[in-house]
Amino acid sequence: MSTNSYCHYTHESHHQCAVCSSINVNPNSLAVNYQYLADGSVVGEFHVLPRHQGYTDLLHGGIASSLLDGAMTHCLLSRDIQALTAQLDVRYHAPIQLDDRVTITAHCEGERRGIYQLVAQLRVNSEVRVTAKGKFIRPKKA
Repeated sequence: MSTNSYCHYTHESHHQCAVCSSINVNPNSLAVNYQYLADGSVVGEFHVLPRHQGYTDLLHGGIASSLLDGAMTHCLLSRDIQALTAQLDVRYHAPIQLDDRVTITAHCEGERRGIYQLVAQLRVNSEVRVTAKGKFIRPKKA
């Protein structure tokens, strides 16, 4: 991991998040600790346990997509942008096994007319297993 990273805090809007909150606050959280890098990207680590499986011995696809969505959200939070997922396109390249240690990365590719475009990956031993492209929008004020 880059030496120019720092450990993030859980944003106040995410203190109960199913992906990134502390298990002290949300015992059901995946408790991913995303780190913000100087280039605006984020990285996190996740250890696949038996409770995370879908098919026998494989990471549940919904959890994989949640990890990617969470990383993209943190890219925006690192810029003090609170936005909601408008579209998430996930591509599964290869299965992720129980006990795998997954590296999660994400970065923002740009913003156009208030829509943020982001990309994210799940890797195991440097091999890309799952990728996603997402579009995020700021919520409309009531």
